[in-house]
Amino acid sequence: MPISRPVLAYYRDRIFAKMGRDRVPPNFEPRADTPDGFSTVDGCRARGKNILELSIWLTAGHAGEEAQIADVRVGCGLCNPAMYVASDLLADFARGQTAGVLLALDPLAPSTLDPLFAALAPEDDEERPEDAREKFQYGLIALQNAVRSAVGHAPVEVPEIAEPGAWEHAD
Repeated sequence: MPISRPVLAYYRDRIFAKMGRDRVPPNFEPRADTPDGFSTVDGCRARGKNILELSIWLTAGHAGEEAQIADVRVGCGLCNPAMYVASDLLADFARGQTAGVLLALDPLAPSTLDPLFAALAPEDDEERPEDAREKFQYGLIALQNAVRSAVGHAPVEVPEIAEPGAWEHAD
């Protein structure tokens, strides 16, 4: 599948432009302290690439599902532009949310992805590229499993994610 226009523009301007020798985009910058939660997901239908790692830190003083996400950092092995873009947007989306709110989201429901699509293409609220949708879903599952890890819940298996072009756009 070709890279969609919104994914390519976001990747070029907010990911690739910030990469270089000794430079990484902020959400990909490693932290030295131990995260409260961690998860990985193989975000590629062909398996074997797009290994996404998500680390989260919770705000102090909160416990369980009322804990707020203070920070999210991502790492991507062999990722394509859509996975870089999706994980960057998910990191920004998660900060400040409570664990319970994130866990209540349904990664397979189209409306769940609305805020992510709006952040990807704010000039076109109808733009919902399939390459981004698939990676948003994989990334959201990884984010939820990192939250589960942080609050003491068992991770869930990654459900079947529709391949690009095979998704119904209605809840």
